[in-house]
Amino acid sequence: MMTEPVPRARLRRLIRRARVGDTEAFEELVRPLADSLYRMAASCLRGRESDIADALQATVLAGWEHLGELERPAYFKTWLLRICINECRRITRSTRASEPLEAVPEALLADPSEHEMPAGGENEEFLALVHAAGDANAPAVALFYGEGCTVREIAAVLGISEEAVRQRLSRGRKRIAASLTQGEAVPRPQPAKDAPQPPTASGAGPRAPNTGATALPHRRPTA
Repeated sequence: MMTEPVPRARLRRLIRRARVGDTEAFEELVRPLADSLYRMAASCLRGRESDIADALQATVLAGWEHLGELERPAYFKTWLLRICINECRRITRSTRASEPLEAVPEALLADPSEHEMPAGGENEEFLALVHAAGDANAPAVALFYGEGCTVREIAAVLGISEEAVRQRLSRGRKRIAASLTQGEAVPRPQPAKDAPQPPTASGAGPRAPNTGATALPHRRPTA
């Protein structure tokens, strides 16, 4: 069962409480993002479950420790996704994570993947397509088609230009199409159910990504 996104007014209240040490408030902030964080980590780490678990744990830890650095509460989701990607990059560079966990309340260190994310089904099918896009393109493809992020938001999360995002999306779509044409076992993607959408620069959520077609859409995304 999917968890409903936190309304914006309550999001601000929860962040204020979490910043002064309320662990329950922080858990309520993170819980609706469990699916998104898992998909992002699995996209970056190619489904290696032990590494994914490490990345998710480190993401929650870093979010708890650095919540005071979040300037705009409405961007909590994209901020946490950026942390997740950075943790995945760190794990990719290192064979073993060694984050100091003793100072963090035990309740915050639970693996977010245990809350909502099923082991197979539609998420597994979507991740198969993301992996077919290639390692360099996978994060952009996962953010655009899985999370409904705009090109501008993806550029901010990945720390690259908007044109670089468009190039990665284009290359990713071509690789996916080639995989399907060559008859590789890449299943069709399924639309995310009730996935919470990150805000755009204007404050309105982006339209839901079209992931129900045969492979990913061949339109050129706009910022």
